Amino acid sequence: MNRKINILPLMTLLCSLPFAKVNAQQKAQTSAAAQADINSIRSEFKRINGLTLRNEKFTYEAAGCTDDGAVQYFFNGKEIVKIIETGAIGDGSWTKEYYYQSGKFIFSYEVAIGSSADGQDSKIEHRLYVKDGKILRYMEDQKEIKPDSEATRGVGVADKILKAYTTKEFAKALCE
Repeated sequence: MNRKINILPLMTLLCSLPFAKVNAQQKAQTSAAAQADINSIRSEFKRINGLTLRNEKFTYEAAGCTDDGAVQYFFNGKEIVKIIETGAIGDGSWTKEYYYQSGKFIFSYEVAIGSSADGQDSKIEHRLYVKDGKILRYMEDQKEIKPDSEATRGVGVADKILKAYTTKEFAKALCE
């Protein structure tokens, strides 16, 4: 009784193992590089918050977006390094901080507070770490989560609100 054994699936598996190992090593190196970038962002965050910064504050309102919006720009010399945006609508309010290095968005921290119909307050925090427009880490309430459309939108808003200092079109930058 002769049996034929198809060794093609076995050979495919054996040949792909070295590539799987290389791919795992590349992911580990990418993770290490991302962690180094995040550590650098944290250092810059601390440095910025340790500086004495000049600031300018503006207010805005936009129907359906905010009843009480404010944007505060912080300058190290002539460079905007931090922006704090606050707002409220209905039973909710938020504060969002944006941080910049050499004119590029690197980090945001947001606290949103809302009240339910039964009067209970809820609080949600978001952190967004970015390098060269690419999201490195997105966190909700101290837990890392997969970047979603809101995280991607946050990167775009960070760029728009930086440019809005010149145009003073804050509602356009934040509400569209």
